Amino acid sequence: MLFLRTLYAYGFKSFATPTTLDFTSEMIGVVGPNGSGKSNITDAIRWALGEQSNKSLRGKSMDDIVFSGSVNKAALNNAKVSLTFSNERNTFSTLDADVVEITRTFDKKKRESEFFINGEKVKLREVQELALETGLTKSSLAIISQGTITNFASSRPEDRRELFNEAAGVAKYKKRKQEALNKLIHAQENLNRFNDLVSEISKRLPSLERAAKKAKIYQEKSKELAEIEIAIIQKDLQIFFARVEEINGLLSDTNQKISELTKEINGSDDEFKSLATQLNDYEQQNASLQNDINQLNQRLVDLRVKKTQADSRESQKNANVNDDVLQATRLKKEYQENKVRLETEEGRSQQLNADITKEREQNDLLTQQFDAIVKKIDQIRKNVNQLEARISYENNHQTTNRTAQDYIIQNKSRIGGVIGKLIDLVEVDNQYQEAISVVSAQNMFSVVMESSQATKNALEFLDTNRLGRATFLPLDTLAPTTISGVNRNVIEQAPGFLGFANELVNIQSSYQKALDYALGSVIVVDDYDHALSLGRQINYRYNIVSLDGRRIMPKGAVQGGKGRNNNIFTRQTVNNLEELKKQVEELNQTEEVETKTLNEYRQARDKVRENINELEVSIRSCLATKRDLNSKLQSLNDDYRLITKTNIEGGIREESGESESLKIAREISKMQNQLVEKQQMVNQIIEARTKYAARQASLSDLNQEKRQELTQLKDSTAVWRVEEGKLSERIQGYTERLLDKYNLTPEAILAPDYVVVSIEDEDAVRSQIKQLTADLTGLGNVNLDSIQEYEQEKERFETFDRERKDVQSSVNNLNKIIQDMDESMVKQFKAVVDEVNAALPQSFAKLFGGGSAALVYTDPDDLLNTGIDIKVNPPGKKITNINLLSGGEKSLVALSVLFSILKVRPLPLVILDEAEAPLDPANVERFAKYIKNFTDDTQFIVVTHREGTMENCDVLYGVTMEQKGITKIVKIKLNQAKVLVDAEAGLERPEV
Repeated sequence: MLFLRTLYAYGFKSFATPTTLDFTSEMIGVVGPNGSGKSNITDAIRWALGEQSNKSLRGKSMDDIVFSGSVNKAALNNAKVSLTFSNERNTFSTLDADVVEITRTFDKKKRESEFFINGEKVKLREVQELALETGLTKSSLAIISQGTITNFASSRPEDRRELFNEAAGVAKYKKRKQEALNKLIHAQENLNRFNDLVSEISKRLPSLERAAKKAKIYQEKSKELAEIEIAIIQKDLQIFFARVEEINGLLSDTNQKISELTKEINGSDDEFKSLATQLNDYEQQNASLQNDINQLNQRLVDLRVKKTQADSRESQKNANVNDDVLQATRLKKEYQENKVRLETEEGRSQQLNADITKEREQNDLLTQQFDAIVKKIDQIRKNVNQLEARISYENNHQTTNRTAQDYIIQNKSRIGGVIGKLIDLVEVDNQYQEAISVVSAQNMFSVVMESSQATKNALEFLDTNRLGRATFLPLDTLAPTTISGVNRNVIEQAPGFLGFANELVNIQSSYQKALDYALGSVIVVDDYDHALSLGRQINYRYNIVSLDGRRIMPKGAVQGGKGRNNNIFTRQTVNNLEELKKQVEELNQTEEVETKTLNEYRQARDKVRENINELEVSIRSCLATKRDLNSKLQSLNDDYRLITKTNIEGGIREESGESESLKIAREISKMQNQLVEKQQMVNQIIEARTKYAARQASLSDLNQEKRQELTQLKDSTAVWRVEEGKLSERIQGYTERLLDKYNLTPEAILAPDYVVVSIEDEDAVRSQIKQLTADLTGLGNVNLDSIQEYEQEKERFETFDRERKDVQSSVNNLNKIIQDMDESMVKQFKAVVDEVNAALPQSFAKLFGGGSAALVYTDPDDLLNTGIDIKVNPPGKKITNINLLSGGEKSLVALSVLFSILKVRPLPLVILDEAEAPLDPANVERFAKYIKNFTDDTQFIVVTHREGTMENCDVLYGVTMEQKGITKIVKIKLNQAKVLVDAEAGLERPEV
């Protein structure tokens, strides 16, 4: 049988050059002197078939199998051996190929071996399984050396058994059994470990289960409580907020009424005080006037006495004249006196007209000023109403239109790690505000956070409460981009450059990273032309903004234009509620001042109008007096003309000088006019005093009513504020409860799309809330993590228990597999021993020329572990112990057993390495010829130096070492082989 076709070796041991051996015959002889490398052929075959033992390969390490160099040839770093087999008889049953090539290589640098089957890279295990499949293993009959023969006879029965195990194919079972045993040991270790784990976990599960059940009850009751409590809170909050809104409306209306009443009362008080002051002035004026009147009256008395005396003297002077003259004189005197009175009235009339004209002008001026102040006060009130409406709007706007950022800031203490909105952390000079506003309107309202974990908490808060979206700037993860290097130098030299935005804005150093993120790549210039020029210079790489808010963006896009208020920083101030309230307060103060002024103008105007009325009365009285005097003068003139036949005016003009009594009469008339004026002034004061007193009484009554109304309004306000305070406390309590227990806000549960359970019986639900709260309190300490811990431990228990059962099943299966393999090994081992025992007598007799031999078990009851002993009886001898045989006889016994095994279990390849060395020539001849009986099923490679063996070989290969350390193999003839053998006697060197 031709099985091994070729052997290729390069770099393996002494094969320093590529060497190929063609095996074209069933029996090939390999001859050569010792130390030439004959055994390296055997080693190459074993190494290629997966031999891993350095000792078996006659080396200390795997490096020793690589050619280490010689005098004339450098050492190699790689070794390679390829074996080509014929698979026509399907020897390699697992391979579907007629030719099988097995190759092994070794890289000395990497210290790695690689295996190939028909050029495809495989694992060592696959090659070893092929070797097991064909019987080409270290312990089989495939390689029989002189040591194998010598040791066989002297081996212990247990060691001798190994050959029969190989012949029976038990080796692969033993290997698999050992693998199964290793697996069994590992499985048993795992089983023990799983048993320990299951035992440990099972001790913890009951307490965890109780804790988990308690936690689940807590969760269920908490969930039930949450559903109904949130619904009740939502309902209460709706009522509370509606009532608060109603109260705020009432307070707003009432406060407005209180303000108006307070203003009216203050105005009335001011007017009352002003009236009191005026009355006091009137008292003083009246006293002064009364004093003047008394003095005038006294003077009038004196003047009248003087006039009477003057009249008497003038009468005595005219005592001698007739009656007509006397009558005419009397008429003329009376006429003159009335004429004086008329002249006085004329003067008085002119003065009154002048006074009334002046008073009317003053009235017009005061009216204009009064009307102007009224308009001013009306405008102030309109402005106050507008501001209060705006305050109301801003309050509502803050409540209903707060941004996500506002909610985050409002709940910063609860969320944690919230620093604030960037716009609230910076200071920007007025000249840069519009420019910075344009480029950072969005980023400036981002919320600066201490860390990404704090940001995560904030995001969860927004998500839970559905409060909208916000941008966050976590300081621990921000990676801002700033302008540096050559670009920075170029930009700083550009015309119109004012600075980098992040350097123009002030911020606390610990928050600089957030500012750099928002403004780090923004350039501020003075005007748009310089912005364009710089943009072209830096290829529109960064944001550029001018002071007036024109922006050139990266890639060249441009933004610009004016809105109502592009400055986000001033917008913050304008919309400030405190500022609006301050403006309202200032306007109220202005209104109070203007109201006082208005009252002053009202009183002044009223006084002027009273003066006008008095002057009109005086003018009418003066006109009546003038008419009466003119009438009297006419009557006196008529009487005088009857007597004298002339007009009285003519007689008077003819007279020179004025009589004493007339002068006194003129002075009396003047004094009487003064007295009338003083009396009129007194009358005016009395009238005004009466009027003012009545006004004071009216104001007092009116103010008393208003103060009562004001007290009632304030009392109502106090009640509403107390109610509002209580409602606020309840709202705050609900707010804290929502946040603490449910991480919700009132805004979230009051949103139109927030759904809660419906409540039919509110009282029953409130009782249920109390009961659930008590139940939860009664549960005591609850470990919510115990649910997960229990599930995890339970899952671990189930997993480990399942794996334990799987491992137990694996242990059982492995034990079953091992038992089956033991049975198979016993069965095959017994069959081989029986078959060899049947063939042994013939082989023994053939090699010994007679005699008998038999195999016996050392322990027939334990065929799995029993040793093999040999009972032999050479021709003419009876041997009780095989060790009593000679060396040659022991070798023949071993060969007879080995050939018997080959007869019943043929191997495709057998290598005989000087196996016949101990035999004498006759037995060598018999041995060599006996081999021929097996060549139909087995290919033999015989390493020999015996002539009898060489003569029976089909082909001979000579192994020489022409160069020291380098093996050379050539096909030779028999006579050449003999020369090599004869030369061996002088070539005693160790093999390499």
